[in-house]
Amino acid sequence: MRIISALVAAIVACLAAIYLVGLVAGLFFQVNAPTDPMQNAEAAAAALGSAPAGAQILLALSWLAGGFAAVAAAKALGRVAWPGWAVAGCLALLLATTFLIPLPLWLQAAAVVGPLLGALIADRLIRRRAGADRAADGARA
Repeated sequence: MRIISALVAAIVACLAAIYLVGLVAGLFFQVNAPTDPMQNAEAAAAALGSAPAGAQILLALSWLAGGFAAVAAAKALGRVAWPGWAVAGCLALLLATTFLIPLPLWLQAAAVVGPLLGALIADRLIRRRAGADRAADGARA
């Protein structure tokens, strides 16, 4: 049950982080995208491709934040990182479709690398809980 809750928390945290960074980006940059990007995908891709560099950087940072939040939430609730890595990996696979859209190459690469890099940073920065550390140290002795 702990793993399932970690997986759900990783999904929610990932989506929330991407959304929050997107909200901040919207405060600073106005992108003239169509109201329904599904109806006019070419116009949406052109608007994103011609967006200011700051907006594109914040978009890439939102993907990094999503991977970070997924692993952080999984480690906090499930005490393991793999549910967060699974979410970050799925996000990277989903964002790999940006290679089908005419965007700057660095932004396409950031779509795949960003969530995985965020997950790696969270995995390295966030330590296991103190009780788990003591139990692991006791098992090694």
